[in-house]
Amino acid sequence: MIYKKFRLDINGLRAFALISVVLYHFGVPYVSGGFIGVDVFFVISGFLMTGIVLERVDHKGVLDFYIARFLRIVPALVFAILLLMIFGLFTLSTNEYEALSKNAISSLLFYSNNYYAIHSSYFDSSSEFNFLLHTWSLSVEWQFYILYPLLVIIVKKLRFPVGLSLSVILAMSLAITLMRVTGTKEDIFYLIPTRAWEMLAGGLVYIASVRYKMPEWIKHCEVYGIVLIVVAVVILH
Repeated sequence: MIYKKFRLDINGLRAFALISVVLYHFGVPYVSGGFIGVDVFFVISGFLMTGIVLERVDHKGVLDFYIARFLRIVPALVFAILLLMIFGLFTLSTNEYEALSKNAISSLLFYSNNYYAIHSSYFDSSSEFNFLLHTWSLSVEWQFYILYPLLVIIVKKLRFPVGLSLSVILAMSLAITLMRVTGTKEDIFYLIPTRAWEMLAGGLVYIASVRYKMPEWIKHCEVYGIVLIVVAVVILH
């Protein structure tokens, strides 16, 4: 399976996305669109997760998949939050520590994206002091981890084409996103219904790469894709 192989291109793209996000938060010039690194991460996650999910559903079972995800994510998250809570105990006021506690709970239960959609904006200056704000993307991915295998199981049980089914759901998610453009940006930014299309796009790329032999000219198109990402990082605000 493709996802088991070390992919230098994917890891390079992931590194670029991470650097873009970090530089954006430090206010580095010409990286005003660095926040799209999160979008790149979601597409990559969808690509990799689709390979894992299809393999697990067909051969190893879903329970092993959930256990593997839990062991990979939760211990490190608990450790980081524990250190932050100890540090905050000595440095924050009572109100600030109460807010940190609420943020920590939402992060540990993987609903911080929903919590911040109501209580915070990613782009507000006040968000710079929310040390757990960035766990919103982890919550989105975890919700995706929970729902995606179940979706694939249902699709396979009903004998629907997986690729076509994912395409329909992608179109629905994208339509919801476009309809919400005129609404509050938090709805679009934080919530799984408006983020699912990005991960599903990565999933469809995985399925296409496995099922079809790609012509050489398509392989060369990745260069243009990288150029477009770089341009977006520079010009978006």
